[in-house]
Amino acid sequence: MNSSTEPVRFVRAAENRRRIPVAAIMALSFGALVFLSIGGVLALTVGANIRNTLDLLGAQSTLLVDAMEDSLRTEMQQAESAVTGVSRLYAQGEFLIDDDEAMSAVLAGALSTARQTTAMLICTPDMVCRGVSRNADGKVGILPRSAEKSPQVLAALEERRQSNGLMWGSFVANEHGLYANVSAPLSRGAAPQGWVIAAVELQRLSEITQELSARFGTHAFILDGEDRVIADERLAEPDARKNGLAPLMPLSAFGDPVLAAYSTRKVEDQFGATRTRNVELAEISMDGENNSWWNDKTYVAITRKITGYDDQPWTIGAYFRGSQIGGEIERVVGSALLGLAAMAAAIVVAILLGRRLSRPIQTIAGQATRVADFDLDGVAPLPRSRIKELDDQASAFNAMLIGLRAFSTYIPRSLVAKLVRTGEIGIAEPRETIVTVMFTDIADFTALSEQMDAAAVSRLLNRHFAILCAAVDAYGGTVDKFLGDGMMAFFGAPDRLKGHAAAAVRAAAAIREDLAADNLAARREGLPELRVRIGIHTGPVIVGNIGASDRVNYTIIGDTVNVSQRLQGLGKELEPEAATTIAVSAETASRLDKRFEIKPAGQHRLRGRGEPIEVFLIGEVLDAGVQTIAEPQQGAA
Repeated sequence: MNSSTEPVRFVRAAENRRRIPVAAIMALSFGALVFLSIGGVLALTVGANIRNTLDLLGAQSTLLVDAMEDSLRTEMQQAESAVTGVSRLYAQGEFLIDDDEAMSAVLAGALSTARQTTAMLICTPDMVCRGVSRNADGKVGILPRSAEKSPQVLAALEERRQSNGLMWGSFVANEHGLYANVSAPLSRGAAPQGWVIAAVELQRLSEITQELSARFGTHAFILDGEDRVIADERLAEPDARKNGLAPLMPLSAFGDPVLAAYSTRKVEDQFGATRTRNVELAEISMDGENNSWWNDKTYVAITRKITGYDDQPWTIGAYFRGSQIGGEIERVVGSALLGLAAMAAAIVVAILLGRRLSRPIQTIAGQATRVADFDLDGVAPLPRSRIKELDDQASAFNAMLIGLRAFSTYIPRSLVAKLVRTGEIGIAEPRETIVTVMFTDIADFTALSEQMDAAAVSRLLNRHFAILCAAVDAYGGTVDKFLGDGMMAFFGAPDRLKGHAAAAVRAAAAIREDLAADNLAARREGLPELRVRIGIHTGPVIVGNIGASDRVNYTIIGDTVNVSQRLQGLGKELEPEAATTIAVSAETASRLDKRFEIKPAGQHRLRGRGEPIEVFLIGEVLDAGVQTIAEPQQGAA
């Protein structure tokens, strides 16, 4: 061995000895730091999970009680709307109390709209009543004129005399059941000539509690104050009366041990979120001992008091076993133990694979965010990976992207984006609101299409619809559907768009400008030029998801839609030679300011309407260029 190499080998060995211990120490230090960090995080996570479980209980409690109150008020609102409508018709002179035939027809019509109302009566100050009722088969029958003899009903009518408006009276019982009742005066002057009364059988309220109990896995109930049972899932059973159960029974006699112990409940105070929504969460112990409230001997009661249907508030709510929560707590503890056992392995895996795994995960998260925003054109396919799970995820994501892009061809992307952007619960549920509806149609398109082959017609329509959709989207509108060569769109839903009438007219003006430019281009290319009629009307509609269970459209229905379509058709008579005719109703024109040139076109009787309406034509519109509306504007119509 050459002695001259010994110092070099010694120095290298010394360097290696210095590097290996330092690396080991750093690894041990890093591992210890991660161990302490993960241990602390695990401890905090377990505590947070327990707290989150309790917070989730509070949130679910509020959701359940909200659902109960919404269902209850929906049922009662039908009865209120029915009596209010009859009272309004009487005030307008639509029928006379002494005209039994006309009065019965009005009551039958009102009863048909209030599906859960059992009967509707009209009573006069001399305590004579007549009306209509619905039998068990759903058929409506006539209740003949008769003097009221029931002490309960007479007392209720006497109580009715003391109020001049809509009023819920005391419960009334007869041989068929127990009823809540709401009434309104029939007046054509200072003193009422009678009262219209709608009766709601309490049996229906028990059916509501039965439905909610099944949906949420609880036992729902409604109490008269805190002493008597108004509705309970047991009262909805067919054999309830045979078993001696009836509404307004005291809790102690109802046969439900949990409700019998309701007065001994212990209200919990750690659910701050529920208190802000007037929800009370309480513990009901069945053995009288102070047990942990997630065992089998303890129940949790969730209640809220509501007013408006009796002299005292009603208590709506539900109860369930505390063990339903205990299982979640035990799973959290079990997960913590498993987390401790896997911590060491997690440290090693995190050190070796953390950085490598973070890059594809970040890529996936970024692309998934674009998908969540429905920005499918901006989503790039994920690259393949040597790691099986990441490769499977990339393959599944890419397949999903292909499917979404194909699916999005047949749905309005702007509508989906709006529904997602609003973030409101139940935003797509049908509701009544005021919107502005637009209909378009190409003049003499049938004759034009007969001169073209199918491919040319398709290209022409696609080019035309692209212009229409761009203008509607730019001004915050929603394209509902294409009807042959026409389009239906509306403004004001799902975005609560302030000034939706002006937005619709500006969109129509933008369509007019873009069509003029497109016709010039079509003339140069030897393509046919198009003449378009546009009708716009503002009014109330029902908007939301409408259709069968397997085929639902977010759309609008109502007379406003018909008027808008008729206005579009009227454009053929008002300006037969114009390239683009924009006809609007007086309701729409009244919402426009001086930046819109409005030309009166006289009154016209539209097909299907009895009275003529005033029609206007839209001329020049200042600042009508295309303008993108990035966010929905909040506010009333």
